[in-house]
Amino acid sequence: MKRMTDMTGSRDNKFWFGFFFGGLIGAIILFFLGTKEGQKMGKKFHTSGEDLIGDIQDRLEDLKKKGRELAQQSEQLKSSVLETVDGKKEKLTEEVTGKIDTALAHIEEIQERGRNATASLRKAFRNVPKKHSA
Repeated sequence: MKRMTDMTGSRDNKFWFGFFFGGLIGAIILFFLGTKEGQKMGKKFHTSGEDLIGDIQDRLEDLKKKGRELAQQSEQLKSSVLETVDGKKEKLTEEVTGKIDTALAHIEEIQERGRNATASLRKAFRNVPKKHSA
């Protein structure tokens, strides 16, 4: 039984809240549509809203314009960086090629000295008589 009274009380509260809220909305509508003062305030709100929307649209256009400018600047920066990298790449390639050529020439020189040393050792050992084992 106690639950029935709790549920009835809950329904009563919802009813009174809805009744109060509906009356408040109705009073606001009546004020804006039924009185001259309300109509003036409604026009004022309308004008203020239009001004606010206009300001927001102007700011949005400014942001779009700045975004396009930033995109162009980033493309220019990208091109500049790529040109710099290409220039450095060519210079680095030339330097590395030169160092590799120098290293290869040095290796060839060492190989030539090794061949000459081997040839002179062979000549020296040709003239030495071989020992025969008995």
